[in-house]
Amino acid sequence: MISKTKSGQCRLHNVQFYNLLPRGINCLAVNNGNSKLALSRDDGTIEIWNISAAPFMEKSLPGYEKVSVEGLCWVGERLFSVGLAGSLIEWDLRLMTMKNTFLLTGDAAWCLDVSRDERRLAVGTEGGYINVYNVENDDIQYEKILDKQEGRIVCVRFDWSGDFLVTGSVDAVRVWNLKKGHAVHKMTTGRSVRDKETIVWSLLVLQDFTIVSGDSRGKIMFFDGNLGTAIDSITVSKADILSLTIDREEKFLYVTGVEPIIRIYQRVEVTKANEKVKSFVRTLNRRYHTHDIKALDMYRDKLVSGGVDGSLIISSFPPFVVDIYHALLEAPSSAVAQDARVVLLKYVNYLELWTLSSSSVESRKILQVRSKLDEHIVVAAVSPDGRWIVYSTEATIRLFRFEYQNGGESRLIPIRAVPEQFEPCYGVQFTSDSKGVFVFKREAVIEYFGINDNDDFDHKQTIEAAKWFTEKIHLTMVSQDSDYLVCASLCCAIVVFKREKFGRWKRLTTLPKYKLPPTAISIQPNSPILAAVFPDHKIFQYDFSEYRFTFTSYLKLDKMKASPNKIVSSIVFDPRNDDCMILQHDSSVFVLQFEEEEAAQTPRKRRDSGRAGNNSSDETAAIKRYSLSPLKQYSRLVNICWLGTDEMVAIEANPLSMVEHLPPAFRRKVYGTA
Repeated sequence: MISKTKSGQCRLHNVQFYNLLPRGINCLAVNNGNSKLALSRDDGTIEIWNISAAPFMEKSLPGYEKVSVEGLCWVGERLFSVGLAGSLIEWDLRLMTMKNTFLLTGDAAWCLDVSRDERRLAVGTEGGYINVYNVENDDIQYEKILDKQEGRIVCVRFDWSGDFLVTGSVDAVRVWNLKKGHAVHKMTTGRSVRDKETIVWSLLVLQDFTIVSGDSRGKIMFFDGNLGTAIDSITVSKADILSLTIDREEKFLYVTGVEPIIRIYQRVEVTKANEKVKSFVRTLNRRYHTHDIKALDMYRDKLVSGGVDGSLIISSFPPFVVDIYHALLEAPSSAVAQDARVVLLKYVNYLELWTLSSSSVESRKILQVRSKLDEHIVVAAVSPDGRWIVYSTEATIRLFRFEYQNGGESRLIPIRAVPEQFEPCYGVQFTSDSKGVFVFKREAVIEYFGINDNDDFDHKQTIEAAKWFTEKIHLTMVSQDSDYLVCASLCCAIVVFKREKFGRWKRLTTLPKYKLPPTAISIQPNSPILAAVFPDHKIFQYDFSEYRFTFTSYLKLDKMKASPNKIVSSIVFDPRNDDCMILQHDSSVFVLQFEEEEAAQTPRKRRDSGRAGNNSSDETAAIKRYSLSPLKQYSRLVNICWLGTDEMVAIEANPLSMVEHLPPAFRRKVYGTA
């Protein structure tokens, strides 16, 4: 759909045929030490989120078909996972690969936990075995297997001392002595129906060794871990209780499950048998999700939740704040070929290429490419002229030449004779003239390939960038004249490269590091000015021809009634007006318009490491005033970009496709209703 043109404005293409399917959240783990969140989806993908300021997805580890991740935990900055494949996996988050893999006794694994001192890690399996590992000193060593129990172990928790384990299974909660290797207490849960088993889905162990369990009867039970006796039982729901969590002070208990309601219980003093005891009393209900909620965790005073509907929700009370992050793919998940007027849409295991509509022609799909063996696609890109398509999975990378004939027979030609440096990668960036492509590989290696008029694909240069980037390069941008390349890394480094004689690329400058990595960058079409924005909504412009900042400020998005907990994920310059920037903030689009510069000049110190032998010197940055105004609101906006001189494209994930494929939600009959 394309909007009507008004005087003095641009035309807006609303791409609404991006039909993403829902991807539910299986489990999540919060690392309060480094403000990171790891979550797994039902397609086996693991996502790493930075939640230190406005949360955003830093990277994703692609999954595989029929591979499920059922448990995640952090040991310092190390991430471990278990799943139905029967392996304990340690992930290398810098290289985004498996670091160590250990086969487990007992086949499929359903749960894992780490002791509070981060010395031991325990895994519960389908066969009833508890595998215990020592994870000290950045190593992992097998320690012991506890006595086998009947039935699978669904959940496992360490006590606060690290000397005992608590496990939940069918009809029972057990307390294990790690030194002796066997169970010291077995507490039965009872059954609602004689022939129907009760499954303990979730556990908590409090500081005083009180054990809290949630089960398939919809009840939470409280046990004394020292004596092995039941203390209390509360009926919460008519459906399964799947997840429990508690705040740091152990004052508020959060309970949820198949019924998509989060119930909050507060610990208060009550009188029982003329004695004052502490008990949990229900205070509030919160309905954020539409389907089963499978995972809960706490980040400081905020509640993190996820489930079948795929939305990651971070909420707090008081004050009452709810932020919803939809199940979109890692950016960039779309690309627009400006010269060819086509848009590339990336799905989990296939790509689609669509034409953009005009005044007389509607958009239509002209190509679909599926990955080999349905591997998850890590990255995909299309050249500005629409003739070259690249996609990469974990194992393979493929290059195609696409010859599109409007109304005729189009051809997709795979290019097999490629240089040996053309290997699987996590990032691809074409130059604006479609005559070059950058491939970003692990270990901070950038490969540059040239494409000549005869369609020869040649390797031109290898850029060893490890001395500037110690983490993944997550944002890249090539200038309109194809002479500058800007790379931003999760290590907070922003480096500008310049094309020199004979097509060689050389570092021009490294910008001063900020405390957070940028979430969006863009280069002004008419001048060498870089704009960058960060998770705390700081924004700046940097002139890398003069090596100075020309503008810096903090966006006051709260005045626009926009959430301060959402990032600015795209910056688009208006090629007709250098004083205008278009910002994508979550699913909203804002226009930042600079006003006339003031005459006053403010002295600043500059640290520039981009020029050899250049010491810190004074510079002046003009004080700019700007206005911020809303342009348009979407439901699930994926990306915005400029097309030509007077057109802009807004790509939106179809909300209907992300809802209509969900399973039926839990419904409870309410008296007096149909």
